[in-house]
Amino acid sequence: MIHDSGTVTHVFRVRGGRVLVVKKPSEAEVKAFAQRLMETHSRSKADRTKMRLMASEILRLLKPSLSYRDLYEITGIPESVLCRYARGSIIPSFEQAAQILSRIALSIDLSYLLRDLVEKEKSPIIDLLRVLKDPYVARLLSIILVLELTGKEVSKIIATAEAVLPLATMLSLEFNAPIILVKRKSYPGVQYYSTSFMKSPKDVETLYLDRDLLSRRDKVLVLSDVVYSGRTLEAVLELLSKSRAEITDIIVVLGLGDMWRERLEEYNVKVLTVIPFTI
Repeated sequence: MIHDSGTVTHVFRVRGGRVLVVKKPSEAEVKAFAQRLMETHSRSKADRTKMRLMASEILRLLKPSLSYRDLYEITGIPESVLCRYARGSIIPSFEQAAQILSRIALSIDLSYLLRDLVEKEKSPIIDLLRVLKDPYVARLLSIILVLELTGKEVSKIIATAEAVLPLATMLSLEFNAPIILVKRKSYPGVQYYSTSFMKSPKDVETLYLDRDLLSRRDKVLVLSDVVYSGRTLEAVLELLSKSRAEITDIIVVLGLGDMWRERLEEYNVKVLTVIPFTI
């Protein structure tokens, strides 16, 4: 996960031979997270219902991989009740939904899950579209990211590459925020913010963002697939500075090695998992 609190208490064997590592958060953490969720979703009956349905959905996403006993260990809710939630026979109360979502968001170690998915690919090239080819895993990741961003305002989502578009689309639906793709090619008749950078000693790349899609009033979530040297993401952030839009969060799904850390230190980039880089 984005945070490192909690200790590993369970290692579950899940579908496809994967391993799911679960941490045990403190009761204070769960209470604080649940309170934040309830405050954010209490503005209307529609918001409250949406959170209740999200709790049922996340249980359905986890159920093919985990037993009801496993889910009980994570949530503390009796198996018979979890069964009815997961099947959709009933939906949790507003307060119960906040507890379910808080415990799952704070417990599941996304870092371990993503590393495991990358290793299973056994490919020399890390392609997020292949890593997250299971729509259930992608949806689980999007829900947990939405929970992590609870209370933050997002009006636009900046996708740094096409590989991150499926995940960006899921987040876009949750935040009702349009997606703006960072482009590698310009088109006649369109005005852009642009910047060029040295991708390698012999390769200069230029990035473009449509001017008419961004304004200084926007609050943007930057979503990136993989970061290695940090040059591309740094160039994207330079583009955003030209638009004067406010950056709400910068999330990178996979970090490759540690070369990027010093270059992006000032930007408070949140990397979900870091994978060692080997030549």
